[in-house]
Amino acid sequence: MKLKSRTFLLLMTLLYLPISFAENQFVKDISDFREVYLKATDGNARAVRKAIKGARVLESRHGKSPLVLAYKGGALALRGSNAAKRPLDRMRETEEGLVVLDRALRMLSKHKGGYLEAIETRLVAAFIFINLPDSRFHRLKAGDRLIEQLLAHPKLMQMPQSLQASIYFAAATSAEKRNNPAQSKHYLELTVKTDREGKNGKKAQMLLMNMTD
Repeated sequence: MKLKSRTFLLLMTLLYLPISFAENQFVKDISDFREVYLKATDGNARAVRKAIKGARVLESRHGKSPLVLAYKGGALALRGSNAAKRPLDRMRETEEGLVVLDRALRMLSKHKGGYLEAIETRLVAAFIFINLPDSRFHRLKAGDRLIEQLLAHPKLMQMPQSLQASIYFAAATSAEKRNNPAQSKHYLELTVKTDREGKNGKKAQMLLMNMTD
């Protein structure tokens, strides 16, 4: 499994979200870990190991958070991007991460924290799901469902523009995976309209230019 740079851009949006949770140690720990996790999404084995270690430290401090569990699952799943490993080992490691991600998503049914924490939990899972080889892991539909939930969220238009753009960009990526260029173009255009000067907005503009060539 190799997560592409588009996934990296999707996740980079989270670095620039205004803090919406209470100002506490949890917020600081999550903010610090995001940068570690983002580097791991590029597939570098050393960065992935660092992310796994960081996720376990987070879990020891904030184990009841679905977001922490989602990041741990994502980090574990990223181990499967190491092409130097045997295919069966890569698949096993990815599956281990998916089990943890599923557990994080189930925790949301009883989640009582801020709604943006739940949004970020779904985004972390969706980013992994839609970028896995669907012929092997069959997670594209699950990723689509998460993105549909995010698009239908009653507070979507109240979210920071960068977060809205991240959701639209995820929807565009998912549509591309499903060979639906018209829908992908639609969500790329929404990404640009929502946050033209943001990282996702600029990337969406480039992708739209390539689509019209």
